[in-house]
Amino acid sequence: MKRSRWISLKTMAALGMTTAIAITAVPKGQAVVHAEQAVVSTSTGLYGTVTAPAAKPLWSVPLTKFDQYGTSVTTAIAEEGRVFALIADGQLAAYDGPSGRKLWKYGAGLKPLLTYNQGVVYGLTKDGSIYAVGTDGSKKWTAAIHADKAVSINPVGDTIYVTQDLTLFALDRATGKLRWKTAETEAMYEAGLTDVTETDGIVLRTYMVQGALSSTQINAYDKKTGKQLWTRFHQNSPLAVKDGVVYSVVDVSMPSDDVPFHRNLSIAVLNLKTGALKGTRVYEWTIAPDSPGRYSYGGANGSAFLDGSDLYIYQDQAVAKYDFNAYAAGGKPVQRWSAPNAADFQPLYKAHNGRLLYQNSNTHNFAVLKLANGQISGFPNGIQPVQTDLYGNGLFVARADGTLDAYDFAAFKPAFSVKTGSGSFEPTLKSGNMIFIRSGGSLYAVKLPANLATG
Repeated sequence: MKRSRWISLKTMAALGMTTAIAITAVPKGQAVVHAEQAVVSTSTGLYGTVTAPAAKPLWSVPLTKFDQYGTSVTTAIAEEGRVFALIADGQLAAYDGPSGRKLWKYGAGLKPLLTYNQGVVYGLTKDGSIYAVGTDGSKKWTAAIHADKAVSINPVGDTIYVTQDLTLFALDRATGKLRWKTAETEAMYEAGLTDVTETDGIVLRTYMVQGALSSTQINAYDKKTGKQLWTRFHQNSPLAVKDGVVYSVVDVSMPSDDVPFHRNLSIAVLNLKTGALKGTRVYEWTIAPDSPGRYSYGGANGSAFLDGSDLYIYQDQAVAKYDFNAYAAGGKPVQRWSAPNAADFQPLYKAHNGRLLYQNSNTHNFAVLKLANGQISGFPNGIQPVQTDLYGNGLFVARADGTLDAYDFAAFKPAFSVKTGSGSFEPTLKSGNMIFIRSGGSLYAVKLPANLATG
């Protein structure tokens, strides 16, 4: 009897509080009140919950906040073991990466634009001048070009190219002297992209241009004079420029009538000097619609990128890799993989450590397609990041609760976590074995373990 009663009580305890309430005697005359039942009740497992050692920053420094397009931003770059950042009063300051020791300061009231190249920091002053400062803090030159709305500074060879909307400036790299300035003033031009390519005395820049349908256009300029040499409408930014030839994907805004089953991607082969069409590479594939009468085009479908000699083409339900250096009409891909659902995963047009990179359109998590076996994995699961940065083997994921989680990208394992106290993050910087986290208007320096410092 005692044993049976003990088992009964133990069983009741295991059933939990709900059962206990159900068997409790109700006073005479009092109505029984039952708990409300949810119409729907679901749970999402936090499979990506991080269990990793806590890491503390070695040092930190407050940065100047700038209002840019209604958003608060800071300005910093990390290069060759140093951090260059705009601090109080818009001064440019240099810090030793591992120790945080301030090395020097330069200027005041500077604008939020910095570029580093070959031992020189380039930036923008309040009045639109471009300045060049050596890594010892000494001024090399200032160019008063009045580009107060400049958005990029591109050092290429012996020239510094500065983009400001539809205007392109070319400065002598050694002296800062303005070589030329060109501005596209025709009404059809909508915007100029920031990338500038220079090859064999020809400078290429891509623009958004109006037409029956807006599209991209490549413009070519003479490096010495800035004179426009040629333009090609409906051409994306160059995939490659070599041996006097420009390779560019043709922008097909509207598919032809036979597109529902037979698709293709065309790459124009253009003469670098004249822009003349020398030929067209056509890559074809056949699709099966998701449902009868339903077809999709654009976005990831029919787009491509080049990684060395590997040309990756997103072919609707598949991704195909071709040898770019061995084109043959009607040629078959070297490899082909099933692609993740394009409605949920957008390609990042990068191949890294044997994986194609994607981003989940809903959660903003990373996803990868492993080139070795075609396996598709989302990572990290259960976490919605506000900022994600990948350097070599180090994946850095910042969350809205003010935590940055570091992962080993090869093993998909957490390495450490850092608490910053602010859910506002900007891109994480890296130089050598250090990362520099920007959160809440401050920069935090954290030393990396060996497995995340390389790769």
